[in-house]
Amino acid sequence: MLLIDAYFWQAFRININNRGKNYYLIPTIYWTFSVITIVATFYGFNNFQQPTMSVFLTSLRGLVFALFICKFLGILPLLIDDIIRIFKLIFQTVNGLFTDPIEFKGSPISRIEFLKRAAIVLAGLMFSTLSYGVLFGRYNFKKHRLKVRLDKWSKSIAAFKIVQISDLHLGGFGSVKKLEEAVKLINEEDADLILFTGDLVNNFYWETDPYIETLKKIKSKNGIYSVLGNHDYSDYTGINKKSPEGKKQWNDHLNNMIQMHKTIGFNLLLNQHKTITINNKKINIVGVENWGNGNFSKYGDLDLAMDNVDDKHPTILLSHDPSHWEEKVQKHPKKIDIQFAGHTHGMQFGIEIGKFKWSPAKWKYKQWAGLYSKGNHQIYVNRGIGHLGYPGRVGIMPEIAIIEISA
Repeated sequence: MLLIDAYFWQAFRININNRGKNYYLIPTIYWTFSVITIVATFYGFNNFQQPTMSVFLTSLRGLVFALFICKFLGILPLLIDDIIRIFKLIFQTVNGLFTDPIEFKGSPISRIEFLKRAAIVLAGLMFSTLSYGVLFGRYNFKKHRLKVRLDKWSKSIAAFKIVQISDLHLGGFGSVKKLEEAVKLINEEDADLILFTGDLVNNFYWETDPYIETLKKIKSKNGIYSVLGNHDYSDYTGINKKSPEGKKQWNDHLNNMIQMHKTIGFNLLLNQHKTITINNKKINIVGVENWGNGNFSKYGDLDLAMDNVDDKHPTILLSHDPSHWEEKVQKHPKKIDIQFAGHTHGMQFGIEIGKFKWSPAKWKYKQWAGLYSKGNHQIYVNRGIGHLGYPGRVGIMPEIAIIEISA
């Protein structure tokens, strides 16, 4: 961090016009603030696993993160400039050894003014954007409404409303009051069914403790069904599952997480299925443990979850990671009408204007936000209601999805 600060300072100091008697106050302020941000960063790392932080501390952590990222991006034009300078210097040196030197006008290795200005402008714009996401974006809950048709759906079940939420990441949520606001928005919908598609916490089950009473207030006519996400298993805590002690610790955490879902009133499906009956018509609700492509955990067993499922009835799947859809779900011999997923957060950064949406998330996930279909298979990927790492949202807002199912 100090190296990045030092490098960025080279552009910052050149862009300062005031070189009067108070000039030396500017580097003092710059480096004092840099040290403060480094201290705040280490404080944030050391307190990352607290069950809850105040809105102020979470915002401070987000602003420090934004400042660091902006300085990092701001040095990119300077790197380009320095590379150009190095090549000029090499060319002049080699040229001077073998021929009469070719003279460049002015200083051959002086900084390019455009790149100096670009460094400051780029960093300033990015800092403003990310700061806005921290201060105004992360709790700007948005309802996404859509209608989905399923071939097997009975016309006798009219206007069936599913509310999906995902990726609460309560360890970094930062405010019980804000979660109360989200729950109020959820309950306003008077949902027929509520689905939660994983990542209740960042790493530890006890991150849920401050939010238990709030989560208990979520209501649905036909229950709340949930699955686990990759962050719900304590896989990122350094527990060594290969040792007897580590394996016991990991299993104890998982059992406590299972109990936590019961406590807050979620019906957790662990490679299982349930059948609900609406107007004498059956609907299969299938839930698998996390299954993700690449290095993500693969605890999900779709075959086990679908065992004894009668797919003459419409089948709804809860599976946290959208990569499961192409890798396993579409290929399964039993028909799964629609999968509900989360995981991507829409990268918490992007653009959504009307039907147009873009995010860096699309570079990793083909299905990263919204509804997708292929043949007679469909998937809805929730943008998540919480946040992880960067405590903010820019363009891709925290989502409460309201899906009306019809024939």
